[in-house]
Amino acid sequence: MAKAKRDRLLVALIAKLPMEAAQWPRADRIAWLQMIAMALDVVYGPCGGIRVVAEGTHGDEAGHSANAPRPVPAGHHVTAQAAPPAPQRFYVDRDGFAMGDGKPVAMEDLPAGIILWDERVGIECGDGAAILWRDIGTSRRSLPPDITLRPVFDES
Repeated sequence: MAKAKRDRLLVALIAKLPMEAAQWPRADRIAWLQMIAMALDVVYGPCGGIRVVAEGTHGDEAGHSANAPRPVPAGHHVTAQAAPPAPQRFYVDRDGFAMGDGKPVAMEDLPAGIILWDERVGIECGDGAAILWRDIGTSRRSLPPDITLRPVFDES
């Protein structure tokens, strides 16, 4: 398991929790849960399949994107709703291997426009040429221009 980290975004959201739950209106609770779900995606990478919606609503109501907070009508309950299957998560593991949902991948397996999450730490983090690919090992080729290599761990 990865070492715990203190991300400023998550710390700020936790700090917004009221001291007494009785003084925290239901709509504000739902909005906070939606924000923390989005913040976890920002900090740890999107995992898909987790959304906070008011009970009795559908995930694809007109005018709302899947990630945008939705207004909650009075009297509705909050439930965790399973979303459609999440897209494959691509990342570079701590040992430098390019992976897709836990299996080694080739550079050609990366879909256009995805984020390749870099779990490496130290000097190799962010070095696209030092990634180990399933089919060729390391390559001095750069990543395709529509692929973003982004570090998972913020060392700040």
